[in-house]
Amino acid sequence: MSDSLRTRLNLLIATAIAFAFGVGLASVLDLTPVSIAADSNRDPGWVIGAPASAEMTMESGFANVAQRVAPAVVTIYLTAERETSFPNASPFPPGFEPPPGFEPPPGLELPPGFELPPDSEQDREEERRPRTVEWSGSGFIVSDNGYVVTNNHVVAGAERIDIELHDGRVFDDVELVGRDPQTDVALLRLQVDDIAVLPIGSSDETAVGEWVLAIGSPGFRTAPGPLLSSVTAGIVSAKGRNISILRDRNPLAIEDFIQTDAVINRGNSGGPLVNAAGEVIGINTAILSTTGSYQGYGFAVPIELAREVVDDLIEFGEVRRALIGVSITDVDAADAAFYGLERVEGAKIQTFSFDNSPARLAGLEGGDVIVGVAGQPVSGVSELQRRIRAFEPGETVALDIVRRSTLERDRARVRLISADDDSPPRVAARSETPEATGDVLGLEVSDDAEVEPREYAPYRIEPGFKGVVITGGDSRGAVGRLRLPEGTLILDINGEEIQGRADYERILSALGPGDALSVQFNVLLLDGSRRNMFRSVVIPER
Repeated sequence: MSDSLRTRLNLLIATAIAFAFGVGLASVLDLTPVSIAADSNRDPGWVIGAPASAEMTMESGFANVAQRVAPAVVTIYLTAERETSFPNASPFPPGFEPPPGFEPPPGLELPPGFELPPDSEQDREEERRPRTVEWSGSGFIVSDNGYVVTNNHVVAGAERIDIELHDGRVFDDVELVGRDPQTDVALLRLQVDDIAVLPIGSSDETAVGEWVLAIGSPGFRTAPGPLLSSVTAGIVSAKGRNISILRDRNPLAIEDFIQTDAVINRGNSGGPLVNAAGEVIGINTAILSTTGSYQGYGFAVPIELAREVVDDLIEFGEVRRALIGVSITDVDAADAAFYGLERVEGAKIQTFSFDNSPARLAGLEGGDVIVGVAGQPVSGVSELQRRIRAFEPGETVALDIVRRSTLERDRARVRLISADDDSPPRVAARSETPEATGDVLGLEVSDDAEVEPREYAPYRIEPGFKGVVITGGDSRGAVGRLRLPEGTLILDINGEEIQGRADYERILSALGPGDALSVQFNVLLLDGSRRNMFRSVVIPER
């Protein structure tokens, strides 16, 4: 063997040994890579990005985009059996029943198919029978493998799913790969060749003010015929919206909607929201209306979030969620002033989901503000949830935080757990605070010596408690706007423990209008339990 060959062989062996040693050292020291979870074997065949020539111009208008996108938008027909009672329409007011033996007056023409309500319970029972219920929605094809993305609420409860393509082909009994109520995303699959596929864009890189098209195919089977391929135009009005249509049902739901003024009509749910290049940036999901009619507020699930859900549904058949085990709230203007933030952004930790919460074990404390995940900024609760969602349970993620105790920036490494290992955090309920005069915070408080024994029970506090208890206050004051109930305890201000009224008054005496402070409250919930929360307050002009 020549010397040069021997030298190259030795170098190769040394490199292999060094690599193996590095991998072993990383596993021993828990040097888990901090990166967005991604695995090529989970890819359903996404087409990322449209050709550069696809960009819409003012000369081409919206027509070219609509023509390219429409062939990949599908109509979803759904069917289920429901037990219904008295299905026939009635011309009578709700709750009104005609007397026994009633017959319509001569000349009165009742609606076709109208039948009088049954006269007896036996007749009523006979009327309760299964009936076929039909509805429809939209979806869009995302890969040559036949995967179709839509909303969970479109397919929820369906016993049969049919899909009609833009070219008129209809597919019966489509496979439901999976659905996720917490993000309102569902995935279907067709067994078909020769289909149009939509390219995927980036909702993260989409800016407020960009032109977008909302495209759907509602497919109502009514005269004069199915309504297919509906296109509306607008702009991105806002991002990161939380409208509480999902979180009211599940506190772990992720609401990080794109808001648009492109009209999203009934039946367009599940269709794509596309940018000027015809790339999907969201799934059309909901409208916000006080009348039931469109009022300029449409909402779409960001495509980055939907992709993560779809990848899980393909690989695992369900969505695997990673959690850090905290209850959090959005940062407000008072928080930004107290913590010295340049912008009103971040998510503030109120409490931990359980004693061994990953965040608690990583050294985070109540009142700390999370401003970044893996080097990416966090605007609020919704974005924090979405960024954590990009990781797998068991991975370690770096959180950028601002400490309440020092007001300094810090970084914590948190090993994530599965949502199955956590219990949903409770949401603190608040009652109105009666109007009254008070101190610079707009509060009336008492300490242990001033609280009558009979008041301990309704306040759910123990004799000899530390802190001061809120007994009243000005609902328009600095703290009154937080709508804390009477019986709430103030435990510390700016990290300084409050033993009683003397401590409370001493700290407040050094504060004036415009000063920002952080207060730890122990809140009395409507169910009788108590929970700590951290809120920032700016003292107003008196």
